[in-house]
Amino acid sequence: MAVHLAKSFDTEVAKAFHFLVAQLGMSGPSTGGPSAVAYIGNDVSYQISLDPVTHAVTTRVTKVLGAARFTADLPALVAGAALGSAENVRSGAGSLAELRTTVLNQAEYVRRLQPYMTPLNVAPLLRAAHAHEQPLLQVTP
Repeated sequence: MAVHLAKSFDTEVAKAFHFLVAQLGMSGPSTGGPSAVAYIGNDVSYQISLDPVTHAVTTRVTKVLGAARFTADLPALVAGAALGSAENVRSGAGSLAELRTTVLNQAEYVRRLQPYMTPLNVAPLLRAAHAHEQPLLQVTP
């Protein structure tokens, strides 16, 4: 069963998250190793992963803002944007049907987060989500 889920994962993510490419002009999907799919934009990226041991799907959002890169998990961003509680973001993927439902649920929350990813709204959202901040390396001549 786990092998079947892993094989279906990329396809399910590509279908559910296609709007990132079609509507937002992001590149992807690209595979980032076993059971990991990424979409990359100018200053934001999404990585959707399936843990083969726990059968859990996670979506991690990375946003470049100024001289720093901020990373947060989708449930924290959903709660920070007041789109629902973190528990509303599904993560279970014990079967193909549950995997499909979970990936669709997470894609819908990513879609609903887009208005908050603008320069005006993103900083308060990242603070509310307790995003991990990493300074960008600056090259000096």
